[in-house]
Amino acid sequence: MFKVLIVDDEPTIREGLAALIPWEEYMISQVETAENGIEALHKHERLVPDLMIVDIKMPGMTGIELMERIRKRDPSVAFMILSGYAEFEYAKRAISFGVEGYLLKPIVEEELMDYLDKLKLKWKQERDYRQMKDKLEAENKERMLESLLRGNVDAQVTEFFRKLGWSHYRLLFITLDNDLELSNRKQQLKAYFKKDDSVIVCTHQRRLVIASNGQFFLSHQPNVIYEKLQRLFPMSEPFAAALTDPVERIEELPTVYQIAEQLLANKFFYDEQQILTSQSKPIFSVKGNKKEQGKSSETQMEKLIYMIELGDQQAVKDICLEMGEQWTQENPIEESIKKNYIHLVSTLINKWMSDYKELTNLMEKVMEIEKQPTIGRLLIHVNSILVEIMEQIDREDSDLIVKKMIHLIERHFHSNIKLDTLAETLHYHRGYLGQLFKDSTGQYFNTYLDKVRIENSKKLLLQDLKVYQVAERIGYANVDYFHSKFKKYVGISPSEYRKKKAIEK
Repeated sequence: MFKVLIVDDEPTIREGLAALIPWEEYMISQVETAENGIEALHKHERLVPDLMIVDIKMPGMTGIELMERIRKRDPSVAFMILSGYAEFEYAKRAISFGVEGYLLKPIVEEELMDYLDKLKLKWKQERDYRQMKDKLEAENKERMLESLLRGNVDAQVTEFFRKLGWSHYRLLFITLDNDLELSNRKQQLKAYFKKDDSVIVCTHQRRLVIASNGQFFLSHQPNVIYEKLQRLFPMSEPFAAALTDPVERIEELPTVYQIAEQLLANKFFYDEQQILTSQSKPIFSVKGNKKEQGKSSETQMEKLIYMIELGDQQAVKDICLEMGEQWTQENPIEESIKKNYIHLVSTLINKWMSDYKELTNLMEKVMEIEKQPTIGRLLIHVNSILVEIMEQIDREDSDLIVKKMIHLIERHFHSNIKLDTLAETLHYHRGYLGQLFKDSTGQYFNTYLDKVRIENSKKLLLQDLKVYQVAERIGYANVDYFHSKFKKYVGISPSEYRKKKAIEK
């Protein structure tokens, strides 16, 4: 749609024209008026009209003078002049300013509309020409960029990018979960960058690509670019993006493109809601190294089962993390990692399913592991399933309670651990818990604790620590008390034990 500015010192003429002509029929959406040349100059600067209807003879600044000044700063605006018979010869000067029409006063509406019909046709042809030209130029830009991404850096491509005058080059790649939206998002991005000559948007290998010299969109920090993309794309439409480092020569683009491709190929191993760059760090290293394998899966599984029975959520979370890291080192493939976690959780559910029928309800959640977009989201999902398993396992099982007590003793023997403390932690009566421990282990709680401490003190005594230092490290504040306990369970003093072991070496 176009805009028109009517300039005439007679209110009846300018207001009459503005009100009586059906401007919309001539692709004109905005009509404004000015009563003299000075006002017209100001309004032209703000409005930037496509057509000006100007009275030849006005006080102060004539229409000819107005057109002369306007033409110097706006070569594209169309003029239509108004005059009486007496000014006909005078108006001929307007021809040099590209006048579209000449109307005598009083104005005949049909005559004006004839001129507007011709102008409408001209505008439409010019608009269609510009649109076709812009389309061809955009398509050519896309072809050149796609050719470059394929590694074709021939003379034609080189010359094209040289003419762009970019100081450096940077690429942003966007991949969508829904390929059907690719074309729509491409048009959306092109519309967003429509007025920016420093940006080229195309699609390449089912990805959106934005190339820029970095003066506008890609000059921002990656987190700012991500926020802008979030505003452009609906939150319900997941996407991942990778940004290359800027390079000065187009010959370097295929190389940085391959780096970005690798980042997107491994996006599963990175945190969400970020633009991936060469500085991005994965949650796990994705360099497969089958020679350097960690703990066996069987050992990790046994430990995981033990921690689930104890209800230690943090330990369970840590083991799941360790197993994920080990699997990633051995085979950094998304499908393989997901398959391993599905097998892990299914095995755990099957172990207890016969005793806890409610666990069968978790199998649907197990299948959702496949849908997790990143390793971070996968770990959160897996841990939530394991927490549910822990919550459903019967905590009243006496063996499990004693196992938990022993676990806590072995982890915290060096602190001021007491049966009262454990009873409070496990939510049981002190007397009941002590009897349960004695019935299961055959030893009183304090006796078992002393033995654990003494066994650990033996290791410390061989590390050239002072006897009082060893006593402190295993939880005895009084060194004489440590001496008596050590002699009771070992048969000799700490110093004698140290000497004996030194001789045995």
